[in-house]
Amino acid sequence: MKRQLTFAIGVALIGVSATAFAITDTETNASIPFNLANPGARSMGMGGAFLGLADDATAAYTNPAGLTQLVTPEISAEARHTDYSLPYVNGGSASVNPFNGSGLNVSDANSSIDNLSFLSIVYPHDRWSFAFYRDELVNFHNDFATALGGEGINGFTGTSNCAPPLTSPCGYTAFPIAARANLKIVDYGVSAAWKASDSVSLGIGLSYYDFKIDTLITRSNSPTTFSGVPAGFPLNQQAQFGSDNDVGVNLGARFALSEHWSAGVTYRRGPKFSYEATSAKLSSITQNSDGTYTGAVTSPNVIVDLKNVRFKVPDEFGAGVSWHPTDALVINFDADYIQYSQLTDGIQSLFGLDAATVSMLSLPNGTELHLGGEYTFTQMAHPFSLRAGVWHDPRHSIEFKGDPGNNTAAATTATLFHGGQGAQTHYALGLGWAFSKFEIDGAADFADVTDTYSISAIYRF
Repeated sequence: MKRQLTFAIGVALIGVSATAFAITDTETNASIPFNLANPGARSMGMGGAFLGLADDATAAYTNPAGLTQLVTPEISAEARHTDYSLPYVNGGSASVNPFNGSGLNVSDANSSIDNLSFLSIVYPHDRWSFAFYRDELVNFHNDFATALGGEGINGFTGTSNCAPPLTSPCGYTAFPIAARANLKIVDYGVSAAWKASDSVSLGIGLSYYDFKIDTLITRSNSPTTFSGVPAGFPLNQQAQFGSDNDVGVNLGARFALSEHWSAGVTYRRGPKFSYEATSAKLSSITQNSDGTYTGAVTSPNVIVDLKNVRFKVPDEFGAGVSWHPTDALVINFDADYIQYSQLTDGIQSLFGLDAATVSMLSLPNGTELHLGGEYTFTQMAHPFSLRAGVWHDPRHSIEFKGDPGNNTAAATTATLFHGGQGAQTHYALGLGWAFSKFEIDGAADFADVTDTYSISAIYRF
């Protein structure tokens, strides 16, 4: 016996990434592609390790204390091309008691974007430096549709009755979906740095964030669900939409430990935004005497209307060291602790699930580890640099934690959020060419779910 899965198996288009602090349980919130890495092609080429060095205009965001190293005004701009390949569940089989999703199929939703990711200008003056910048924390767009035939889940093993609680084997059909996701967060910031002594610099930044979200999943009939109703006939949809603004703070310190060593520490408080989310019926389905069904499109009937959904950009703590064994070689190491769990504290349900069920959707805090280096051919009239790096990106997609037991809603939720983005290892390469007043850098960063290409330029005047 087949039963419609009211939470369609859908694409994890965006996510990461609250009652007062949480996003919703729609599957478009599974794996948000935050750009929390340090800006600039130079930093990217070194695996994002830059907190202890922070010696160019990108320090305005990375570690504002590093701005005191600049002696002339600088303008910095960076353009990026990013290819996304984000995972989603598209059928397969699962079992309960205990839950096992190893038989579920996971596919990728592919998209790409080109953007001006960072822009800054720095004015140094005596022991002070000031900077203004624009940084795109998130800029993501994706459209995705599953086949009109729907995707089947072959059953919850060991449990032919699909009525809750699950007590016997049953099959589910996921409604076909058409999904759209647009999310953009832009940070406009001002930073100031003060050289307290020859070995200690302090920095502070204030940011104004602009937030826009627009996601929509439309679920439609599959040929095996309501016979007589055309495949692709709209049934319901879940939407998230809105725009908001907030402020954040960025603190930094840099220490010149010796001729060959320097270190940096930072804290960045992420903003909170508010938006609206709805779940609505798009049609009515009636059963005929012969067992077939008839569908009629109706005006959208909002079943769930959440007026104050919160999206929290996670707070971040960072520390890094930079080693200069020679004038030509620099080696950097950074560790960044990111409070991803802030995104799911008090998560809200668009499907009317109880608090105990949605509380099983969580996102653990994580630590990014960055290691990279730069070798500069200093003997050249216009020094040329080669860079390489590697870094660990912790899981930042929502997952279902715990065992759903024989609870149907919990089991289907566990299925939907099974295919999230796990921890990734990134490998980076870069190069740079410096002139008297101008520097150009290029870099590429490769991982399983994202490939990023960057070109940036710095002009000194």
